[in-house]
Amino acid sequence: MNVDSDETKPFTFATAQQSLKENHQRWRKIKFSVDGLDQLAGGGISSRGIVEIAGEPGSGKTQLCLHLALVCQMQCDTPRGIVYISTEHPFPSKRLVQMEQAMKRSLGLTGDSKKFTDNIFVEHLNTAPALEECITQRLPILLENNPITLLIIDSITAAYTEEQNFVDRAHSFRRVVNGLHSLQDRFDFAIVCTNQVRSVVDSSTLDDERIVPAMGLAWGSLVHTRFQLSRVPGSSERRCQLLFCPTAAPGRSSFVITEAGISDFV
Repeated sequence: MNVDSDETKPFTFATAQQSLKENHQRWRKIKFSVDGLDQLAGGGISSRGIVEIAGEPGSGKTQLCLHLALVCQMQCDTPRGIVYISTEHPFPSKRLVQMEQAMKRSLGLTGDSKKFTDNIFVEHLNTAPALEECITQRLPILLENNPITLLIIDSITAAYTEEQNFVDRAHSFRRVVNGLHSLQDRFDFAIVCTNQVRSVVDSSTLDDERIVPAMGLAWGSLVHTRFQLSRVPGSSERRCQLLFCPTAAPGRSSFVITEAGISDFV
């Protein structure tokens, strides 16, 4: 028996410095390539855990995901793809192509020298069982032959609109997240999920309305980092609030949606 093989080597503790040195790629961050958002997030989104982007309709959740799907490819030393699972609406292909063309013009890239959209694998589904089946059955097969740097689920909420049993829904959340964590450890990619929001009114005073991410504590306890987006009435400004993150302090930044994607609000 080869006692030095990975399968037979006994488990041993490692120092934090050893873990960081041996697995430095696992702790990399994917930049938004937007100064305000990158500063807010402490350098970008983590390649470990579940990153959530919550927000009301029209706040820019899908636009930010499409932006990430393009800019993260520019940060890879070797070609790596993107998986985009759409659950709320048909995948916005025309908007993605528009953003890609505008980005390429800003970078001085012409013609078909780089086609970032060719590296985006799209799946459309709208139920929790279909989402679980995709993550446990089809996604591993795709990842075996196509290395990716980012997986996006837009949105996690829509897949559970028909699930009324909260206990079953919580169990499904854990199966989905456990499956994603397992694949993340094996294939090394970041995970972003969008989420809708809901209004909460103080029951004692019937006022003090708050807008909070949907899906409750059963989902929220599985999230690693949470951003919440909002619109500014009468303005093109969108606001991004970092609610919690293990590597950055809570804060707020502003951005606008442009032809090329997302830019700082000036």
